Amino acid sequence: MISRWLLKLIIGIALAGLVLFELGSPLVTTAILDGNAHDAADDAAKDYFNNHDATRAQGVAQQDAQNDGAKLDAFDIDEQGTIHVTLSKQAKSYVLHNFGPTKDWYTVRRSASAVPTA
Repeated sequence: MISRWLLKLIIGIALAGLVLFELGSPLVTTAILDGNAHDAADDAAKDYFNNHDATRAQGVAQQDAQNDGAKLDAFDIDEQGTIHVTLSKQAKSYVLHNFGPTKDWYTVRRSASAVPTA
């Protein structure tokens, strides 16, 4: 009798863990990617301030994104010299990324901007 109760408890805890993982993964990925996007924008802005080379600054942002396991989706320098970057990353999922209504939850995109400074 106790072993059956223990088995139900273990299965319940495992299912709860899976649900928390599936629903929490996009949130955690979003928080991490937001920091990564700001870092990429800051590093690119510093490089652009020092070298005034947009291609090199984009390369810095690209390298930062790759180091963080993300993809550089957009890079732009506006008229005021502000660097704008957009990164994307696929959040981990075992189940919900396969379903239409929840599929988009797992493709995370974050944008950030930085002003070139010394």
